[in-house]
Formats: sequence, structure tokens, C-alpha cells
Amino acid sequence: MVPSKWRGKIELSVILWPLRERQFLLVLPPTRLNLLLDKLNETSLSNDDVAAVERVIGGNSAQIKLDKVGRLCLPEELAAEAGLRKEALFVGRLNKFEIWEPGRFKENNKGDEAVAAAAIKNLNL
Repeated sequence: MVPSKWRGKIELSVILWPLRERQFLLVLPPTRLNLLLDKLNETSLSNDDVAAVERVIGGNSAQIKLDKVGRLCLPEELAAEAGLRKEALFVGRLNKFEIWEPGRFKENNKGDEAVAAAAIKNLNL
């Protein structure tokens, strides 16, 4: 179930991420998706890099709505590609979240604390 602050009549965007590796599902609320779309729309229609990003995201994403109790139904092909079978781990990222297969998350995020500590120092917070 998704936390209550994410529930409502909003439609979430689920994208296989990162684009090349397809390790997990990145879930974006409409405001965050619109930010991405605005960035893509700022470029020329003839920009091949942007066209590739649009094709890859368009072909590896879905729009989903939560039910009344906050559950989401993932499309089978996206769940399978992300390695999701019986269990899923929801990882919050402030204004978005990720859905991981627990084993993949553990393997891929071993050094996150050290990276985050260094990033905080660089942000001068």
C-alpha cells in the first residue's frame, strides 16, 4: 500500500529505471512527470537524444491509479522486467519513490550512506 499522502485521484507514472539497466520501477507523481516533460519539450524536435529518451520512456512506462485503499496494480511486463515477483520494497525519495525487488536493492545500494554523506557535505547544508 502506498502512504496516504500519495493517495487520491492522482495518476502516477511508473518507469523502468535507470533507462539502460532497468533495475527498479521509478514512480513519479504528475508534478514530477510534468517537470521531466517540460525539460524534454524545451529542446528541438530534431534532437535525436531527446527522441531516444522519449521512445525509451514511452515504451517502458505506464500510467497507474491507486485504488481507494492505496494499492497499485503494476503492469506485468514492467514488474517482470524489474524482477518483481512475490515481494517488493518501496523506497521513498521525497517527491517520488522506487519499487525494488528486495535482493536487487540490497545488492545495488550497499554504499548509499557513504554517497549521501559526501553529497550532503558538497551541498553545504
